[in-house]
Amino acid sequence: MLIIGESINGTIPKVGQAILARDEQFLRELARIQYEGGAQVLDVNAGVAGGNEVEDLPWLIEIVQKEVSIPLMLDSANPEALKAGLLVYKNLEPPILNSISGEKVKWNRLFPLVTGEKHKIVVMLMDDRGVPKTIKERVEIAKTLFMKLTDAGLPPDHIYFDILVLSVGVEPESALVTLETIKAIRSNFSKSHVICGVSNVSMNLPGRRLINRTFLSMAIYAGLDTLLVDVRDKALMSSIYASKILTNQDPYCLEYLKAYREKKILV
Repeated sequence: MLIIGESINGTIPKVGQAILARDEQFLRELARIQYEGGAQVLDVNAGVAGGNEVEDLPWLIEIVQKEVSIPLMLDSANPEALKAGLLVYKNLEPPILNSISGEKVKWNRLFPLVTGEKHKIVVMLMDDRGVPKTIKERVEIAKTLFMKLTDAGLPPDHIYFDILVLSVGVEPESALVTLETIKAIRSNFSKSHVICGVSNVSMNLPGRRLINRTFLSMAIYAGLDTLLVDVRDKALMSSIYASKILTNQDPYCLEYLKAYREKKILV
């Protein structure tokens, strides 16, 4: 299981302001807090209104790398920004590029970059028709994109399928569809990974953290193995530790017991 810290994202107002103001101290502290909170990879997104992503993303990557030595997920739909970011990326572990999809324009822009150096890649299960409502349609998109990527030489374990969970406040069936899609993707692509933005499920609802951590536990049981989450949420992280022992991903509960001793578990 891979835990990715989601919080260095320019669409979050305080983070966007820090990027525009070149507030290095704020951003380095945010990176450090996520690392200390259990993140194994950090998402880095410099997309902010009024900014220049081609300049902002590499600057942000360099700032984060000054503070932590873990791998990064470079998060942008702009291939030029990703190229600029890759030039300053230093970790020996390949970055995860977020993301590509079956949308023709996006595919044509990002496919050469994705396959050129065999980077890891998030693959969104959508195409020009939008986000499919059914499990069958999502799996069909996954099969099409998987074939194209592996035919171009990308290893199956470098592919992270993004299930694209929608808010249950808008689409009542969305959580159930997501869980069943995770199972289907896991059975069809055993060497690849499954990721989703967990917090999307509770959008525009009260008590979002409760919904998020409940859904996350269910998704882990269904086969979710790459978690894009707010690692600063102690209750959510506690649910992850508990879910790992209940799904036999933490033999003899060693990680759970260590986290409990270090007072990282909220009971």
